[in-house]
Amino acid sequence: MTTPNKTVPVSTGAEAFLAQMRALGSVRYMFANTGTDHGPLIEAMARTASEDPRDIRPIVVPHELAAVSMAHGYYNVTGQPQMVLVHTLPGTANALGGIINAASANVPLFLCAGRTPITEGELRGGKSQNIHWRQESRDQGAVVREFVKWDYEIRTNQNLAAVVSRAYKIAMSEPRGPVYMTLPREWLAEAMESTQVFAPDALAPASKTQADQASLEKIADWLIASDSPLIVTKYLGRNPEAVQSLIELSELLAIPVCQQMTYVNFPTDHPMHLGTQVTKYVRNADVLFFIDTDVPWEPPSRNVLRDGVKIAHLERDPLFTGIPGWGFPADLPVSGCSEVSLPALIEIVRNKLKSGAGVPAKLDERRKKTAAEHDEMIREMDASVEAVKNQNPIHPYWLSKCIGDAMDDKTIIANETITSKLAEMIHLNRPGSMFNTPLAGHLGWGLGAAIGMKLGNPEATVIAAEGDGSYMFCAPTACHFTAQKYQIPFLTVIYNNQVWNASLNAARGLYPDGVAARTRNFPGTDLTPSPNFELTAQACGAYAARVEDPAQLPDAIAKALKVVKEEKRQALLNVICKNPLA
Repeated sequence: MTTPNKTVPVSTGAEAFLAQMRALGSVRYMFANTGTDHGPLIEAMARTASEDPRDIRPIVVPHELAAVSMAHGYYNVTGQPQMVLVHTLPGTANALGGIINAASANVPLFLCAGRTPITEGELRGGKSQNIHWRQESRDQGAVVREFVKWDYEIRTNQNLAAVVSRAYKIAMSEPRGPVYMTLPREWLAEAMESTQVFAPDALAPASKTQADQASLEKIADWLIASDSPLIVTKYLGRNPEAVQSLIELSELLAIPVCQQMTYVNFPTDHPMHLGTQVTKYVRNADVLFFIDTDVPWEPPSRNVLRDGVKIAHLERDPLFTGIPGWGFPADLPVSGCSEVSLPALIEIVRNKLKSGAGVPAKLDERRKKTAAEHDEMIREMDASVEAVKNQNPIHPYWLSKCIGDAMDDKTIIANETITSKLAEMIHLNRPGSMFNTPLAGHLGWGLGAAIGMKLGNPEATVIAAEGDGSYMFCAPTACHFTAQKYQIPFLTVIYNNQVWNASLNAARGLYPDGVAARTRNFPGTDLTPSPNFELTAQACGAYAARVEDPAQLPDAIAKALKVVKEEKRQALLNVICKNPLA
């Protein structure tokens, strides 16, 4: 039986809006970059603030991309969507990169923007400053509409309960994603006496999609009959409960797993794990099972595949209808959430094995072969690190190894190293211990995400691993300011190679014999002279140090982590790394 709605006293539309957001029960933070449109909300927060730790807490963030990234990071570790408050059209524009990231990673959040006042003095809250005329757009939601699941401009305060609850349910239903609400200042300032709030049992999102039985039966038959199956995944680990199911399926049928390390999808020290070089193994597979991956390999050509290979693809939307051009093959695209569909598939496989399907000797042989390949992969990785550990400038492999050695069972990494391998060079066995750059790749995510992760999991040790280019994208002054203001301790490690290496590699890949490659001159990629990044952090009260000697790196990381853990203070290491052109 549905609990009836409650009526609560309020004095303005702004108070009514906050009452609806509080009623959701999951919104703890409002990552806010306020503007002239937010006067009624500022007054309402001052009037209604309580000592209840469950109340919404405003967090001042002086850049909108950082604010969205904080909400993104918080969701990664809690599964709870948060609110980002931005200023009309300019704030929405600054937030767009973060929203693109959140949409690509299916991260739900509330992007709430003021709307430039509509009236010119007729109503309280109407236009009152010069900017109110030139900031107004015909359709503010159009700026973000392609990258949000739903957008809506509040047109009356009387249906706020319905609007906010609908926003929540849409954001949290699969495939999850951000939603956008615009709040005209007149409605926020409008006087009210009371408002309704929806009860929690009226807020349930739609149930998750279960793959159909016939498709799961066919996948089970293909996998059991296969001599060389391979599982490929990229973001299954965004749902940690799915990781154990993947392990169970892999062990049950001795199926090797390759993963792109967007999340920890599969333990990297598991004997069935074959690393991240997908194209090395897909060419030998007679059955490919893609799970939660949008780009299984690069480029989307059948030339890398074995003749006659069967391909099943399990995903919420296996045709990726939101991507304009997408040409990867699949004989059996299956709509379904992995966290609910894999347990059903495992049960089907178990029943078929009990009835005599499959050849145990074949499974044992494949298990031994895959374990041997895994061991060889680990030896090669260790050897590659050993070969460069004493190089000066510091090689990124050695820096990654030192970070991995410093991790404990409470460490979470926000990884935005881009071309400097981190996730591929360390052992990651715990789901939720590493989150990579979001699928859309809008740089500037890492520092904000790390702050959000620390807020969502205060007991965790959070490390933001950044390339020097991506660090500059992060609006670092804004992030370090917020971390200082709210005493949010985390460690930033900068892989400082003084170049846009992704751009350099793209040019070299397209034109291997071109003028740029021959002359080692790649215009537009040089990031020298490199700033003293440690000074930016120090200006916001952080411990910061520059590291150039590879022998000193382990102690430098240990010292910085001690500051984070014991002094409860943010820290930064500016690690001078090998320049790709040096």
